Amino acid sequence: MGAGRLSLLACRLSFIALLLSACTSPAPVVMTSEPTTLHLVATDACGPLMEELAVAYQAAHPWAVVEVEVFDDAVAEERLRTGAADLAALAWPGGEVDLWLLPFASDAIAVIVHPAVPVEGLDRETLREIFRGRIGEWADGTPVQVVSREAGSGVRALFEAEVMDGYDVTLTALAVADDAGVLAAVASTPGAIGYVPLSRLDGDVRVVAVDGVLPAAARRAGAPLAYVLFLVTPGEPQGEARAFMQWVLGPEGQELVTRHLGSPL
Repeated sequence: MGAGRLSLLACRLSFIALLLSACTSPAPVVMTSEPTTLHLVATDACGPLMEELAVAYQAAHPWAVVEVEVFDDAVAEERLRTGAADLAALAWPGGEVDLWLLPFASDAIAVIVHPAVPVEGLDRETLREIFRGRIGEWADGTPVQVVSREAGSGVRALFEAEVMDGYDVTLTALAVADDAGVLAAVASTPGAIGYVPLSRLDGDVRVVAVDGVLPAAARRAGAPLAYVLFLVTPGEPQGEARAFMQWVLGPEGQELVTRHLGSPL
């Protein structure tokens, strides 16, 4: 995570503390005469989590409707900036100065391979060379097929920041529109290697360690390939957006986060 983002997060600590302190003593439920609709956009890295959080929040706040739309990070951020959404849940927010960021969960990137690929772990240098196209075969002679997310994906941006060191992913990579597509492509393509959020891991693929660390351990330790999910608003959140963010950081919200991701923030 860059110095700009760390600085921005430091500026939000007082706000986070305010939200957390408010969560320790629940306020009484007050019904409003008019329903409130909160438009939320989410990266597909956390789309299912946000949909479940929205359902639970609405159950506890019957006057509120939380509409969730799932996009890649670039589209989700653009919709937030243009006023088509009140709130976003992003893995890699683009704006470091003019967006309000609140961390609410953590996850990690899982590097996955086809079950027959003869490798249990890779160091980041070798992983980089594979994704650059400089290593074309596995030890058994099977051709390597790189599978990557499409441009605009927050998970791709995270992977490239942590692994690629400024180099481009090979032009022969299969670019896939979502995490489900990456899982399907890697599972069905001999020699395939790709990456998905650990929370989206599913299907007939095998996870490999990176620098000797599996993604579950990376997430717990905040190691490379671990990342933070943010709730993002154009400015300091107000009204229902602020109430929703406060609830997500509270015990009910963090219980659902733990159920999806295996650990709270």
